[in-house]
Amino acid sequence: MNEILVLGASGLLGSELTSGKYLKKYKIISISRTSNTDYNVDLKDYDQVVKILELVKPKVIINLVGITNVDRCEQFPNEAYKLNVRTVENLVDAIQLLSSKPFLVHISTDQVYDGDGFFLEKNINLSNYYAYSKYIGELKASQTNSTILRTNFFGKSKTLKRSSLTDWLYSELKQKNNINVFEDVWFNPISIHNLCKMIELTVEQKVEGTFNLGSNEGMNKADFAFHFAKTLNLSTSNMKRAKITDAKFLNAYRPKNMIMNLSKFENRFNVKLPKLTEEIKFVAKEYLE
Repeated sequence: MNEILVLGASGLLGSELTSGKYLKKYKIISISRTSNTDYNVDLKDYDQVVKILELVKPKVIINLVGITNVDRCEQFPNEAYKLNVRTVENLVDAIQLLSSKPFLVHISTDQVYDGDGFFLEKNINLSNYYAYSKYIGELKASQTNSTILRTNFFGKSKTLKRSSLTDWLYSELKQKNNINVFEDVWFNPISIHNLCKMIELTVEQKVEGTFNLGSNEGMNKADFAFHFAKTLNLSTSNMKRAKITDAKFLNAYRPKNMIMNLSKFENRFNVKLPKLTEEIKFVAKEYLE
């Protein structure tokens, strides 16, 4: 059986991807820095990366590693560089040492976009250090045979260590806490489940390049929150629309519009991605189980 090495397997996405529901044709070998996975590896350490690749000799590597805390990246850019860039540098450099080079699937972010319209892959607009570090990581990942997926995802978390946007919304709404949701931030995320299915598809087809991966017909985050609450019949009396420009607690700038044009992915992989309203309905059911 072909081995797949999943890096960052203990995180929000990794916990779902390694749950046993996906990649059933492969033997999944999970990697994290300190968690209960098959191996513990610090990807910032080149020698450790070389050692694990020479040991496992995977056919495919799925890289989910990175720091996603936007404010922390802005405050500690060196930390962002180490986790979002150096880890990829070490990985790609170590791949070059192998006689049989594995295919790399690298997960990036929709925050490399900002401005007007539905963004094509070429329409880069970096507006904070998180986006900058992720984009530099992409450039390194592209130096080997790879699929780079720019995405944003949501769904019920399988790990106690990380919570998703909908985890937070569900908890706050159930507790009837006062919350603000941003009406001036637009996005088109995909459910964790369907993201994992699309990662599975990229592993099967191994189409090289950089692709936007999300859901069709995006919306602003306030509409997303109200739609999610309505689907679950949760009261929205304590939820108010607000503008991110008025959020004093955020230190780093956030993009106002990250809606991606998905046509390149749909055409190259011959798939129709779901609408965001369908994804919200699908995810809402997870909270009723």
